[in-house]
Amino acid sequence: MATQYYSAQPTSPEIIKKVEQEIVREAKNEEKALKNAVKDLNHTEKDAHKAQKSAAKAEKIFENSEKREQKTLKDVYKAENTHNIAVSNIHQAQHNVEVKKQTLEHTNEALKAKAQRVEAAMKANDEHTKERNVRLNALRGPAASTEAGMVVPQSGEQDVHNAGNTVIPPSAPSVN
Repeated sequence: MATQYYSAQPTSPEIIKKVEQEIVREAKNEEKALKNAVKDLNHTEKDAHKAQKSAAKAEKIFENSEKREQKTLKDVYKAENTHNIAVSNIHQAQHNVEVKKQTLEHTNEALKAKAQRVEAAMKANDEHTKERNVRLNALRGPAASTEAGMVVPQSGEQDVHNAGNTVIPPSAPSVN
C-alpha cells in the first residue's frame, strides 16, 4: 500500500480519523503479512529439517546398500572359488577313476595270464605225473599197478588250492 504523507497543516477531524484508520489498517496488514512470513518461514524450516533427515536417511540406505553389494560380491567370489575347487575335484576324481580302471584292467589281464600259466603248468604236471607213474609201473611190473604201488599220487588227489600253495596228499590230515 502506498503511504500518503500529509502536510502539517491543521486538518479536519474527519481527515485525522481517516488517516488514523488507514494507519491502523496498514499496521494490521503489515502484522498479518509478518505473521504469514514467520509462519511460512517455520514451514520452510520444518520442510528443510525433514529434507535433511530424508537426505541423511537416503545416504544411510545408500551406504548400507553399498555394504550389502560388497558383501554379496565377496560371497559371489567365494562361491565362484568354491565352485572352481569343486570342478577341480571332479576332474581329479575323474582322472583317478580312469587311472584305477586302467590299473584294474592291467591287473585283470595279469591275473588272466597267470591263471592260464598255472593251468598250463597243472596240465603239464598232470601229464608228467601220469608218465612217471607209467614208467614206475613198467619198472615194478604188473603187480604194482594199484594205487599203493604209485610213488607219485594222481593229480585229482592233490589239494593244490590251499592257502600256503603246498600240496597235501588226501590221506594226510589238514591243519587249519
